[in-house]
Amino acid sequence: MNEKSSKSKIVTVSLRIADVQNNLTFYKLFIENTNPENIREGLLKKYHTNSGILEGFLDNERIVLQWYPKKVDQSAEKLHTEASDLVKKKQYEAAISKYTKAISINSGDVEYVYKLGLIYFELKTYPQAIKYLEHAVQICPIHFRSHLLLGISWIKLRKFDKAEVYVLESNILNRSNVLTYLNLGVIYSIQKRFNEAIQMFNASIQLSPNESRAYLGLARIYSMLSDTTTSNSYFKKVIELSPRTPIAEYARRSIRIPVKEESIVDKSDNNGREEQFAKGIGLFLAGNYTSSADQYKVYLKNHPSDDYAWYLIGEVKIRLGELDKALDCFKRAIRLNHRRSPYYKALAIAFHYLGKSKDAIKVMNKTIEMGKKDSLCYTILGINFLRERKLEAAIKNLQISIRINPNNQLALYNLALALFQTQENVKAIEILEKILTFEFFAPIKNQANKLLKNIRSSNDTGSQSV
Repeated sequence: MNEKSSKSKIVTVSLRIADVQNNLTFYKLFIENTNPENIREGLLKKYHTNSGILEGFLDNERIVLQWYPKKVDQSAEKLHTEASDLVKKKQYEAAISKYTKAISINSGDVEYVYKLGLIYFELKTYPQAIKYLEHAVQICPIHFRSHLLLGISWIKLRKFDKAEVYVLESNILNRSNVLTYLNLGVIYSIQKRFNEAIQMFNASIQLSPNESRAYLGLARIYSMLSDTTTSNSYFKKVIELSPRTPIAEYARRSIRIPVKEESIVDKSDNNGREEQFAKGIGLFLAGNYTSSADQYKVYLKNHPSDDYAWYLIGEVKIRLGELDKALDCFKRAIRLNHRRSPYYKALAIAFHYLGKSKDAIKVMNKTIEMGKKDSLCYTILGINFLRERKLEAAIKNLQISIRINPNNQLALYNLALALFQTQENVKAIEILEKILTFEFFAPIKNQANKLLKNIRSSNDTGSQSV
């Protein structure tokens, strides 16, 4: 309410004058010279907002910008505290309600809007997250956390040009955040701007020498550049820094041996196993499924009891369209080691592709019982219940899948199909219209559009017959 309480919610960024002078293209400052006072005035113009108070002052070799809201409302603050407690308990819907009320009371407090965007991000509802995060940077243009989360949200939606703009802005406002460099590295890697990506990942390592994700990013780049020796060294660094983690397992499987593609390794010791698996996975990732299968076959001749090798060759057989053979491979893997849920999941997916719905349901239920509860598991389960005309079970599992990943287009489409078959046309139409609003490319959009027309046509026919 008073100025002191408003300043208690201050957002501060400290910019090196030299960094600004070296990056005037980014700031687009309309100034005649680059003396510190002119830069300060230019920054205040760039980040001007009508939603709060923005101040700037010189501090030795830095310019410090500070933003704070025009007022603080204690009733809104109470709602904010309650919402934060609900978030800790993962009661997101109740927290959303509290933050929405807080914003209605004091729409100029960036913290409420940012936290609401953060909740939607956690729920993987990225379009909604973007809506609130964009509003947050309108309220407080120097809110570097909102810029970063906006960029990551656009990465999730595969809009890398938009993502780069926001992550760069966050990086300029806060150059000590490792996440900005990591995400810029990801963006540039995907865009095949490898030199820039390498620079970003190295900057991450300078800030945090044990940042295994940066080493993994470098390993992937050098792997794409066919520099096997360098990529292997980075993969090994990942394993060293983050043992017994999923990315270490990925790195272990990604290590390649510098041999010609035509040669098949045949060693019987543990190092030979790792090399053969690395070679097979490398061929698999390159899309050379036949050679990958040959690699595993040679190994299995000498090691027919290796469950993981049977699982890997099963994955290859699926890509080759040899579904019955894939089925046999996954069954063998399970017979050899019945405690690994990925084997059951792969078997259920093979049954799904073969159209054996009852078997797919049985095995996927087993997979979920073993703790494998990702969105794809529930999607496959829901689709196969739909094939069996068990609509209630189909809807239930597809809804669970969507709660885990709200942007799962396959689950959304099949849920709409199930709702149409239960004559819940209004709900089905809402879901299909949501699919069509996705900005990123989704092949299932065409099917969604056809189903939408079909439902609307059936609605028109029904109304005419009445």
